[in-house]
Amino acid sequence: MARYDVYGAQDDRLVEDLDQGFIGFNNKFRPDQLTSGILAESNNGRMDLNGEWQPRKGMEIFSAPFSAAVLALPFKLYDSTNIGGGVASFSRTNSTIQVNFNSAHNITTNTGVNISGLTFSGSVDPNGNFIATVVDADTITYTVTDLAETPGGTMVVKGMRLLDSASNFIEASCEFSDPNNDATSYIAVVGTNKTVLVKTLDSGSTTVTLTYPSGETVPRGSSVIQAFNKLFIFRKGQIALQWDGDISTTTFSLVSNGNFNQPVPLSITDLDFSGGIGTATVSSTASLLVGDLLKVTTAGTSGYSIGDTFRVRDITNSTTFTFNSGDKTGTNKTASVMKPESVGLGFTHMPAPEFGVYHQRRLVVPYQFDITGSSGSATITDRNILDEALFSDILDQNTYDRVYGQFRFNAGEADFIVGFHSFSDDQLVVFNRNSIHTVKNSLDLESSVSQVITSDIGCSARNSIQQIGNKLMFLSDNGVYALDFVDLYNLRGQDVPLSATIQGTISRINKDHADKAVSAYFDNRYYIAVPLDESTTNNALLIYNFVNKQWESLDSINDSDWEYTYLLAGGSGSQRGVYAINRNGGVHKYESRADDIDLYVGAIGASSSSILVSASAITRMFNVRSIDRKKWNNFELHLQSSENNVSDANLEAITENIDGIIDLGSVSSLNGQELAIDEDVSLRGRFGNKRAYGLQFKLTTTKGRPRLRALKVAGAITFRNLQKAE
Repeated sequence: MARYDVYGAQDDRLVEDLDQGFIGFNNKFRPDQLTSGILAESNNGRMDLNGEWQPRKGMEIFSAPFSAAVLALPFKLYDSTNIGGGVASFSRTNSTIQVNFNSAHNITTNTGVNISGLTFSGSVDPNGNFIATVVDADTITYTVTDLAETPGGTMVVKGMRLLDSASNFIEASCEFSDPNNDATSYIAVVGTNKTVLVKTLDSGSTTVTLTYPSGETVPRGSSVIQAFNKLFIFRKGQIALQWDGDISTTTFSLVSNGNFNQPVPLSITDLDFSGGIGTATVSSTASLLVGDLLKVTTAGTSGYSIGDTFRVRDITNSTTFTFNSGDKTGTNKTASVMKPESVGLGFTHMPAPEFGVYHQRRLVVPYQFDITGSSGSATITDRNILDEALFSDILDQNTYDRVYGQFRFNAGEADFIVGFHSFSDDQLVVFNRNSIHTVKNSLDLESSVSQVITSDIGCSARNSIQQIGNKLMFLSDNGVYALDFVDLYNLRGQDVPLSATIQGTISRINKDHADKAVSAYFDNRYYIAVPLDESTTNNALLIYNFVNKQWESLDSINDSDWEYTYLLAGGSGSQRGVYAINRNGGVHKYESRADDIDLYVGAIGASSSSILVSASAITRMFNVRSIDRKKWNNFELHLQSSENNVSDANLEAITENIDGIIDLGSVSSLNGQELAIDEDVSLRGRFGNKRAYGLQFKLTTTKGRPRLRALKVAGAITFRNLQKAE
């Protein structure tokens, strides 16, 4: 490295510029405007308290719960309904059927065709999806296992039909905590035709399969939550599904539906008081739920007055329930009680919502649909109202009050509800597409009020909402925003998005599919997956580090078919972490491997794939605080290998005015060998006196997880006259 104690009159004095650590990246400003410690790019990298940049840990398969569907992809789809000008004739030889077309069919061997129109008398159906074998330009064959008769009828050959009901894609996910075991948690993976509970405590090796009622499936766009110790699957415009949370029962059921029947008096034939607990015996407790409010309609010998109320404390068995009775005493008392009657518009059952949130022992759902008719054959009608919310009764997911529990936000304006968040003891935050509201005093709906927080911004994606400390994070049209606490339980909107410093990435989000964004919070980091560029699915992950108060990385899986369908922070103990769920595969634990390999399942029923984490960092543009042209001479790089892996990386310099890329070689070429486990080095090299205004340094990992600790560059200011530099 060129260093001089004395410079002559004709010498250009070397000037140094350096970064002694890194805390985040910024692609809003030009690279030469960035301050020390801020990178221009960070891809699949992490910057912790010690100020080092390091590639993230690899992803591990946690569970791949779904088996292969009936059809294997890829296959060729023929959109013609009359392939080859129609079927001229067909014949059978053993289990093989030969099909002769009127003209060229353009089918290729090992692609799928759909056969229909054939009649048969036996048990083997010659109709359906089959793999074709080409005989010649106008003839194919297909095989029907165990076929023993020549079918009749008129054969029609079309392109293979993909039946959504035959495939079990992942449509929704959430964490489920077993109400009967505090130490047991599951990741609920909701598929088209079944739900799988993946136990986190034993690294995903235990799964529980939950089935749906006959004929019921879960469409794309559905959602799932745990509430009242149950799982609810919300299906927009369809009756929601519920599971009681008991691992021993593995079947979902439809929630109560149809017309809401007014409650009838319930006669208590035996009422005993002891230790502040009342025990009531009735003909049946089937209509009661824990938390139900009961009003005394006939006092009998109970000592209560007509109109007194109490809530169901516990349902002991099919004929007995308990409640808090205060100081009342006695045995063998009688009374009649009844659930509250509806007034005005009346009560309704759960109105076929798209999503919901558990807030203050109530379910809150959007009120877009009316549900009428008889139970089991309900009629669902679209109200064409998108800005109303409906609150359930306390601890009762089946009863919704359309008088006191109904709220409308921005009625008459071009706005609609995107999501809810249970914010504090008495506030629900309502995120509209173009505004944000709160409902206060939701414990007492009769006195509840709503208010506008801001009409300047709204939320683009329901699953981007996260409460982190004193902030509510969410994705809007202009980027990631945060609502802040101003004082106790009051919120204030921000004028500038939190993502302003990475506007270069935010501007790449595909706005037509931004509603699919999902998020999680773990280890002082906010993770948000978004669709970038032309992608229609979440192909990238942005990470904000709350310790450094900087955006830390743009993550991706080096596979164009991968998507971050869902993110959630779940598990306990060593299994606590961020879980990434892809629609076509399964559950993956993010950043859980010690090495630089992503192990994942990319398709239903497929075997695992492994791929190198593609990590790179590009520094700010070093310009030695001068706009003059420089002659870049040398660099010094401080690196340390990870504690678990041998490491290597490629090094480049990117110059501007004059533009160019300088190949600086690899770490192993400069060091003479790869970095051994936990080895730290100081590497020195030369740029070759390249002339340029500024210079960026790029490190791309090729092996392991090397830590970039510090970087220093040196150059001489030259070309000080007023001539033009090109």
